[in-house]
Amino acid sequence: MRLVTPVFLLTAALCAAPLSAEEGVLRYLQAHGAGSSALEVEVSRDTDGVKVRSEGAGRSEESVWVPGLGTISWRLSNDGTASDLRAERTGDVIRVTGRLKGREVTRELRVDAAPWYQIFGPCIADLLSPDAARREFWVVSPDDLSTHKMLARQTGTERREVAGTQVDTFKVHFSPAGALAPFWGADFWYRASDSAWLFSRLPENGGDTITTIDW
Repeated sequence: MRLVTPVFLLTAALCAAPLSAEEGVLRYLQAHGAGSSALEVEVSRDTDGVKVRSEGAGRSEESVWVPGLGTISWRLSNDGTASDLRAERTGDVIRVTGRLKGREVTRELRVDAAPWYQIFGPCIADLLSPDAARREFWVVSPDDLSTHKMLARQTGTERREVAGTQVDTFKVHFSPAGALAPFWGADFWYRASDSAWLFSRLPENGGDTITTIDW
């Protein structure tokens, strides 16, 4: 699942309920202009935390999320950009190794205490708990390994049609934190009953990428 250009890039993440609908494998359809591709997202839990895997269009990602801490590790393989990256967070440092666009890299990325949230979509509740209307977090751009402080905030509830069915949803808006917030934003909709990620819209490559759950 791609992070986005211009400067800020996004993708999917995690849920707090022990029996969440997001556990297991969910499939989505991503559409951009006339093109479309399938996306598969798997969420599983164990005593170490939550593992999220995303795969589609020659790109695979995997992250491990620890409730209360955020993402602690991330792996990315992208055939289209010849990138194969591994990253781990220790304290306020994210250490990245591997290949970026065919070149060997080793980087230590400095962040603050805000959580790292690398894969967007499934399981928003661990990042944005029901009693928190907004939260800042870090994301690493897979294009150049730059870090960006982002903001997730709830922006209301809506009744939307998904696959021909009316569903009660809540909406989360993702944007850069601070002064750049008005210039870029992505919207994700989640089912109100269990926080399952249903669909999203984000600006990318001169248009919108729409990701919709495949029931």
